[in-house]
Amino acid sequence: MSQAKLIALAAVVFLSCTQVTYAKTFCKPSNTTCWPNSTEIDALKQSLGPSINRQLKWTNSSQPRVTAVPINSASDQPLYGLSQNASLDPVYVRSQVDLGNTCFQPDASRYISTFCLASVRNYPYEGWTPAFVVWPVNASQVQIAVKFARKHNLCISVAGTGHDFLNRHSCADGVLIRTALLKDAVWDLTDTKGFGNADGNVKFGAGLVFSEVHKSAADNNRYVSSGWATTVGIIGWSIGGGHGPFSPGKGLGVDNILEVDIVLNSGELVTANSMQNSDLWWAIRGGGGSNWGVITAITIKAYKIPTGGFSFWQASWQGTFCNASLSQLDSFVDIYQNWTLTLNNQFGGLTFISPSFTNKTSDCLGTWSIYMSYVFQGPSTNANLTQFTTALTNAIKPTTSSTTSYANWWLLVQNKALEPIWPFAYLTPSSDYIGGLPSVLVSREVMSNGKWAAYAKARIRECLTRKNDNGCTRHEMYQDITGNVGSPQDQQVSISEGFRSAIVHYLVAYQDSTQIKALYSLGNNSYFSESAYTMDGFAERYWGSNYQRLQEIKAKYDPESDFACTHCVIGATASSDGITQFASYYLVLTLMSILISLF
Repeated sequence: MSQAKLIALAAVVFLSCTQVTYAKTFCKPSNTTCWPNSTEIDALKQSLGPSINRQLKWTNSSQPRVTAVPINSASDQPLYGLSQNASLDPVYVRSQVDLGNTCFQPDASRYISTFCLASVRNYPYEGWTPAFVVWPVNASQVQIAVKFARKHNLCISVAGTGHDFLNRHSCADGVLIRTALLKDAVWDLTDTKGFGNADGNVKFGAGLVFSEVHKSAADNNRYVSSGWATTVGIIGWSIGGGHGPFSPGKGLGVDNILEVDIVLNSGELVTANSMQNSDLWWAIRGGGGSNWGVITAITIKAYKIPTGGFSFWQASWQGTFCNASLSQLDSFVDIYQNWTLTLNNQFGGLTFISPSFTNKTSDCLGTWSIYMSYVFQGPSTNANLTQFTTALTNAIKPTTSSTTSYANWWLLVQNKALEPIWPFAYLTPSSDYIGGLPSVLVSREVMSNGKWAAYAKARIRECLTRKNDNGCTRHEMYQDITGNVGSPQDQQVSISEGFRSAIVHYLVAYQDSTQIKALYSLGNNSYFSESAYTMDGFAERYWGSNYQRLQEIKAKYDPESDFACTHCVIGATASSDGITQFASYYLVLTLMSILISLF
């Protein structure tokens, strides 16, 4: 082909693939043409049944948690006790006073109103304040809320529990739909719906948290793949990837999604599974939350409790930065790295290494501690458990070590320490910190060749040179994904290829723009729900080669990006804050380069 023809072909491809439009401009309070008036707001409240009981109250430790609990909330009540003694309103409307203040400043001058309490959630950064907070009790009421937003051209965000580190539950001046009251649980232990999972399935309402989920599962002699924290919601965890103690054996959250009921931006309630709206089902299995619509229910796989129940192994080590003790830490890192490669799919766990600068000569300027906890799907007498734990503890003697057996997972969960949400900026980006929870998915190859151990040891030593959070930060290794020997490898998911094959989800907070390059050298992908707030190339890091298909599905089901959020799939448009989507340009420019290189 001649050079002229190649250039012409490249130009045609470029023009046909770059029809990039911009997201619509949403209505603002100053626009009386579209902004809802008091009569319309009252009509919305009445349509949602103001007399319906909407109480979120935690009774006591023998009962499951009902949703997330904000930091320093009296008696561990949700929403700082807003609905402890009375029902929630169906709709909370922001006032002019609310607009002129910022909720939950961590000092004596903080401003807290009823509207603030109704919208409380994790780390609200920029653009956090909605105009309306809606509390539906069923899917029909979610439809009403979505149609209200569409009628008045308002952006829509979704929050269940509020356990979101990356501000994906925010859209300024829009409608925040809280799904925490959708609490149904329907068990199908004999798989009458024909999903093909031998132990059955369960349909959970979008408002259920893992505390409630595990209690319900235990009551039915079952367990489900889940996260670690008790008040994390089933929806956000599942669709963002979902790592946890059972994932190496039973799959990630995305692997376990059989079906979802979801309200689209049109207000239509649809079902998505492998046979019906299968493209949307695939996208939801890894495409992330606050992006596709409002999920009202999710059907996931159930599993019979293993013979002998579950075993929970914990161990800890402590030391200083003195030469001999630091050498012991180095040895642990090397041994741990090789140990992870041997574990099979019965094990799922986490390891935290915490260095600390003390400035005490007797401590050689610093100390370190290690905490490990691993779950084994089987009894404590199982030879596999003994073999693998002693392989580590015999190499380096721990300070503490114990194994506890549980007949079902609820018995552990009901007494597990609470992980509160922080309703004020805590992991916010700054001049020397990229924000969020920077992470990388580490492959078996990187663990095998020693690259991870070399990075970890060097980064830990920065504690002595930086003497601040950017140096003395905790290293969190989650070996609770699907890289263990024999782990399932479901391919009908939209997570990145790197997530699918990784052995450890590695999280090291407090990274600056220089440090993050070294972390990212360990792998090309990060976990959607726990990652840096500031991230170049987020589409590639989250979804890899799946991103283009995700864009197409986003454009099909939400063409105007009524559901938009930070670093989410935004199709071939701009996000509502005006950030242009360049992914299609990258594809075209790559193709042009290939064509021209043929000369």
